Amino acid sequence: MKIAVFGTVGAGKTKVSETLCQQLNYNLFKEPLEENPYFNDFYQDMKGFAFKMQIYMLTTRIEQFFEIDNLEDTVFDRTILEDPVFVRVSHLLEIMNDVDFKVYNRFFQNVITPILKQKLGFDVIIYLKVSTAKAVERINKRGRVLELETPYHYWEKLNEQYEVLYYELKDYYHFIVVDADNDNFAEKMTFIMQKLLMIDNKVPCLI
Repeated sequence: MKIAVFGTVGAGKTKVSETLCQQLNYNLFKEPLEENPYFNDFYQDMKGFAFKMQIYMLTTRIEQFFEIDNLEDTVFDRTILEDPVFVRVSHLLEIMNDVDFKVYNRFFQNVITPILKQKLGFDVIIYLKVSTAKAVERINKRGRVLELETPYHYWEKLNEQYEVLYYELKDYYHFIVVDADNDNFAEKMTFIMQKLLMIDNKVPCLI
């Protein structure tokens, strides 16, 4: 199966993704943040680097897809489907101007969407649905300086747009919606594994 883990910053995607890979003996498709040359600059000057940041992320994800011949038995820690959420938020908060917003969406719709239809069809998307307050609590706890300096309203708007995207996609993909406010990680993983077994009873889950 191809499993996507979907959710805002602070929802707990990385830990869930890594644990799923261990439980299922799947490959992990990581988010390409560490190599991103615009990451630090974006958080220090969002208006100056929003467009560059998103184009880089989009380009890197597409390159990853073409580098991997077989995407089966893979867990995706955030997906290319979620990239437009960050662009929408940047536009709504007037971080990204109208021209860049329109150019990005034209590129995504006319270039990226056709590639996704040919290359990628997720069997299930695990939506870690979290309140903004809980997400920010976790962001503060992990203590990344650039994230700590990001205003609360940015995280709030991002979480709102994740919910909008979920409703846009839910009729096209099989979603498992998880209460990610729950801090009992073992309980969350048991719920996810049970749902996966209901989809495919051959999944090598250990619950």
